[in-house]
Amino acid sequence: MTGVQFGELLFLKQESEVRLCIYSPDGKTIAAGLDNGKICVYSTSNWESPWTLEGHEGSVTKMAYSPDSNQIASGSDDRSVRIWDIQTRDCLHVLNGFDGDLRGIAYSPQGGQLASACTDKRMKLWDVESGECRHIWIGHTEAVYGVIYSPNGNQIASYSDDYTLRLWNNETKECPHILRGHTFYIESAVYSHQGDQVASSSWDYTVRLWDTSTGECRHVLTGHNNYAYSVMYSPDGSQVASASYDSSVRIWDIGTGMCLHVLQGHTNYVKKVVYSPHGDLVASASDDTTVRLWDTATGVCRQTLTGHSKGISSAAFSPNGDQIVSGSADMTVRLWDVGAEASTRHISSSYNSSVREVKCSPRGDTIATRSDDYIYAIRLWDVQTGVCRQTLRGHTDTVRSLAFSPQGDQIATGSYDCTVRLWNVEASASSQVLAGHSDWVNHVAYSPPGDLLASASDDFTIRLWDVKTGECSHILIGHSDFVLGAVFSPKGNQIVAAGTDDSVVRVWDVGTGECRYIFIGHNGAVNSIVYSPRGDQIASGGEDRLVRIWDTEAGSCLWSLTGHSNQVNRIMYSSQGDIVVSASSDMSVRVWDATSGQCRTVIQYFQSGVNDIAWFESHGFNYLFASCEDGAVGIWQVSTDGNHCDVSLKWTTTKGVLDLKDAIIQDVQGLSQLNRKLLKQRGAVGEPAHHLREAGNKVTTMASVVSKLKASSDRVSEDSSLAIGVGKELEQKFELFQQAKDSLFQDVMAVFVKNIHRDE
Repeated sequence: MTGVQFGELLFLKQESEVRLCIYSPDGKTIAAGLDNGKICVYSTSNWESPWTLEGHEGSVTKMAYSPDSNQIASGSDDRSVRIWDIQTRDCLHVLNGFDGDLRGIAYSPQGGQLASACTDKRMKLWDVESGECRHIWIGHTEAVYGVIYSPNGNQIASYSDDYTLRLWNNETKECPHILRGHTFYIESAVYSHQGDQVASSSWDYTVRLWDTSTGECRHVLTGHNNYAYSVMYSPDGSQVASASYDSSVRIWDIGTGMCLHVLQGHTNYVKKVVYSPHGDLVASASDDTTVRLWDTATGVCRQTLTGHSKGISSAAFSPNGDQIVSGSADMTVRLWDVGAEASTRHISSSYNSSVREVKCSPRGDTIATRSDDYIYAIRLWDVQTGVCRQTLRGHTDTVRSLAFSPQGDQIATGSYDCTVRLWNVEASASSQVLAGHSDWVNHVAYSPPGDLLASASDDFTIRLWDVKTGECSHILIGHSDFVLGAVFSPKGNQIVAAGTDDSVVRVWDVGTGECRYIFIGHNGAVNSIVYSPRGDQIASGGEDRLVRIWDTEAGSCLWSLTGHSNQVNRIMYSSQGDIVVSASSDMSVRVWDATSGQCRTVIQYFQSGVNDIAWFESHGFNYLFASCEDGAVGIWQVSTDGNHCDVSLKWTTTKGVLDLKDAIIQDVQGLSQLNRKLLKQRGAVGEPAHHLREAGNKVTTMASVVSKLKASSDRVSEDSSLAIGVGKELEQKFELFQQAKDSLFQDVMAVFVKNIHRDE
């Protein structure tokens, strides 16, 4: 049980606000600069016994490690720079003589020089060994905001509030190039790894790429609609990432200057962007208190790291790229494990608003989702990995409904723009636009053969469309209010539709367009309707919090299922037709027996109302997909055995942090020192074992140990059968725990197994 990865690591509590934090080049230490003038340095081997560098009389605003990781240079609001020896913790030199606030410091690549930038309009060059000032550069007409070395150290770039950058020759100390073009303050600048370019970001909303040999501007990157605050080159030099006060990150192609991806999800200023050492990820830090990890190839958000309670001022990858450190105004430094995998997979939906609907492809390999976000698009997700494959754009207003064709090669969508669109899944393009409704299109559904499409609208009608020609074959009239849904029977000869204020369910003959049955019983809008796989039942759910099951032959109500405490948003049958699943705004999903009307289990892992669900089979297993009002989505594996039903969470877009309040970890074996601290920080009590003993015997006999391990975004039912799939087979789970190679799963299962043994 060693080598655990929790995704989230421990946090390091500080005495005051954390202004910035940085990793040493060798990855052995991190340093945090504090608002009270202190610098806390931690060893990354155990994160214990921090040492504090004290001497500044003002906030630490700038820090830099020497290339050999043996020194730290720090700049402060006390208008001094201090050079510290990491090993002895002594202050080697205090560099004074600044007639303004310090704005930038940088070590030369060789480590023998230190450059500083100041609001007194000057740059200074210092000898690191002696602490003496070797040169003063004068030329900027306003405050110098930053200074950076080229990779080979032959050139130094400075940027200023005079809207210019200057390139200085480090040998001759001359300024061969003044880079003009920005029309407002320059916030940051960085050299490319090859040294042939400098990128600068400005309050004029632009990023500019400059040729360092000629001083010419190669590209002006426009697209941000607020300050461009931070800029960074990718390790291979092919991309630039920029962060902005418009709450977005943009990734640009260096060769063409084109924007490759707009990374949206943050809800406040993005102040820092940094590439991982391998270039496959970008991390962004925001005033919305989160760090987000983005895939640079697809632009998809892989993880949202939450835990800080105030804005994040800095973030940095470790040299090997497996961890991120972040510093915040909440007076903490937090550590994050970039590559942690667990038995439950956490992904990001990349939505910043409610996910309203989910549908699974017939093959079970793709999930389609729609949201209330402003891009009016559909996203397609890989079921196994949780990665967003495609984004379908074309509607000019909110997408209200979506459906896969039976063959899975097409998707239909209905929108508030009063149209229906048919999409080719492989080509990611709209093949037809079906116009005719005079009001919002609320629902779309394919017939079983896939030759017809039904659309339900606020114009009180249902339209039947020929998928090949795009022509309307029937207009079904009868409802006296908005029609919210329409579904074909399994044979395709009938269609059932439900409305709002008329509270009725109507069944229509597809061939003639005549109404055959009217089901009355709901008291309020009917939000969802669905046929059973055999076509002998119809299930409906609505605002009256009821699920009703109807007999399609007799035209009568078989069951009226109670239990939800808020409106029912979606109904779904299992593929065998023996189970009905309902999703509700009461933040739960209920699983019902379709033959007896009994509730088999309740899933209550949600932090908001559940908008939609999808049931599908893959590789012999049953899965349930759910989406919520807070933008979270997830997949559960469902196993049934007689009247018993087990639900196991597979992956989810959780936004919470690890919570172990009152969890007892007494005598848990094999925990590393790092994770012992993490678990204690998260509220666990008791002392874990310090040495690995005979785990098999110990775990199964420790009846006094109980754990209430949970994720803060999940609310586990008190029913042990719902404890995310671990309550039924103690021996089987313990064997899995022993064999598991994933160290997180090993530790979590150890605590779970103890809990189960205690409860049983």
